[in-house]
Amino acid sequence: MILIALICAGCTGCPASNAPEPPKGNAEKINSSQESWGAVVLQGEKIGHTMERIEQLTHGQTEYVRMTTVEQMQVQRAGQQLKMSIESVFLSHPDGSLKQFSTKIDQAGSVTRFTGQVSQDGQKLTISAQGGQGSPVSSDSIDWQPEYGGLYSVTRLFRNPPIEAGQKRSAMALVPSANRVAKYTIEAHDHEAVTMLDGSTMTLLKTTYLTEIKGQPPLEATAWVDEAGQIVKMTSPVQNFEVYRCPKEVALSPNQNVSFDLTLDTIVPVEGMPQQGRDELPELTYRLKLKSGDPAKIFAGTSNQKVTAEDGNTAQLRVWRIRPDVPLPAELPSSDKPTEADLASSPLVQVEDPAVQKLLGQARFSGGNATQQVIALEKFVHDTIEEKNFSQGFLSAAEVAQGKTGDCTEHAVLLMALLRGKGFPARGALGLVYVDYGEKQGFAYHMWTEAWMGDRWLPLDATRGKGGIGVDYIKVTQSDLSGSGAFAAFLPVTQVIGQLEIEVVE
Repeated sequence: MILIALICAGCTGCPASNAPEPPKGNAEKINSSQESWGAVVLQGEKIGHTMERIEQLTHGQTEYVRMTTVEQMQVQRAGQQLKMSIESVFLSHPDGSLKQFSTKIDQAGSVTRFTGQVSQDGQKLTISAQGGQGSPVSSDSIDWQPEYGGLYSVTRLFRNPPIEAGQKRSAMALVPSANRVAKYTIEAHDHEAVTMLDGSTMTLLKTTYLTEIKGQPPLEATAWVDEAGQIVKMTSPVQNFEVYRCPKEVALSPNQNVSFDLTLDTIVPVEGMPQQGRDELPELTYRLKLKSGDPAKIFAGTSNQKVTAEDGNTAQLRVWRIRPDVPLPAELPSSDKPTEADLASSPLVQVEDPAVQKLLGQARFSGGNATQQVIALEKFVHDTIEEKNFSQGFLSAAEVAQGKTGDCTEHAVLLMALLRGKGFPARGALGLVYVDYGEKQGFAYHMWTEAWMGDRWLPLDATRGKGGIGVDYIKVTQSDLSGSGAFAAFLPVTQVIGQLEIEVVE
C-alpha cells in the first residue's frame, strides 16, 4: 500500500539491501529455507512480482528467523512508465519478536534506506534513515515492547498453527516502510471457491487482514489461505490490486503493457463543479462518499477546510480560500500549531543540503514582507523545476535541488525545504485537486505545501505557482515528512483511491 500511495500522490529480483545479520562471532548455519513467489496484478494485468523467503538460522546456541520480502512493480502514470520496489529483511526470534530489520525503497533509481535495531531491554526501536544518494543518515527511536514483531510475526498468525474458520488472531508488529507499530488482526471466515491467475479455481479459506496504526484509519485487505495457512491470493481495496501465489518463472515473466493509468484513471468525476471563476470563489462545499470507510475520520478538518459527518460513509466538506491578509472564517476550526519538525531538516526535507542552500541563495524577494517571501518562494520553485515529468517516484528535496525535475511531490518537498530554510514552518498536504484534461475532468491525486503565517496555515502549490490555492483542492491529510515514519503519512490516501465519490453541494 505504501508503493501505491507514493505512486498516486505524485506516488529477476531486486538489488540486495543491507540485510540484518545475526551477531558476529559464530558461523551462520541455515537449517531450512522456504521461498514463495507471487504475481502482482492491476485491473487484470500483470505489473510486477513478489518474493518471500523464510530462513531458519542457528548461530552457536541461538536460533533466529530471517524473513526477506520483495515487492516490485511497473505502472503507468500520466502516460509515463514508473518502476518501484521495496525490499525488506527482518531478523526475528523464533517466537516472532523482532531483533533488527532493513528496508530499501527504490523509486525509479531514487533510493531510500531504513535500518532498525531493538534495544537490549526491548523498550526502544532505533531506526536510521537515509533519503537519496549521498544524503546524511538520521536516526530516531519509537516506543517498543519485547513481544513486538516484524513481518514474521504476522506470518505466524496465519501459519502457526494454520488458521481455521471462525478463529481470530492478532499481534503487534512493525509496518515496513511506514516504520510504525500496528495491530495486525486476522479473522478467518468460510471456505470458498477462488479463481486463480491461470483461470483455475481452488477452495480456500477467506480471511480479513486488518492493519491498525495509531492515529491512522485502519487498512483492510482480503487474503485467501490454503490448509497450511499460506496466502494464495490477496486483494487490496485500492484500484483492485491483487497478488497471486505462482511459480517463480511466472512471477518473473515479463510484465504486460499496462493500459490502466494511475494518474488519469484515478481521476474522480464531480457533479456540479463551477467552471468559471473557481480561483476567486471564497468557499465551496462538497459531499464526499466512500464505498468503504468514514470520510469524516479520513479527511482532514484543518487549515482551510471543515468536515462534518452525515452518515458512516458520507460527509460534507466545506473548503475556504485562505489568504494571509483576510480574516479567517469564523466557522473554520482552529488550526494546529507548528511543531519543531515543521522547521527541521529530515531525510526527505534536507534543509541544510548544499544544493538546497544554493537555491535558497538564488531566490529573489521583492520585499521583506513575510507573505511576499512565501509567495516568491512558491513561484521560484515553480520556475526552478525545469522538467515536469511523472517518471520519478518520490525524490527528496536534495535530489530535486540537484536534478530540477519531478511532479507535484517534488515541487512540494522542495518548497518545504526552502520555506524552512527561510525560517517559515512548512509541511506537505496530500489530497486532490480539480483538473481539466479535455476528455477527463475531475479531482486528481496531488500534493502541495502549507506554510505557517503566524495564525494560520497558508496553502501553496508550486506545481502551479499561482500565489496560493483556491477551493478546488481537497486535503486528505498533512505531514511534516520527518524521521523514519515519513511515508506513513501516505497511508490515508490508500483508503480513498478507487473508493471516493464527490459532488458539489448547492
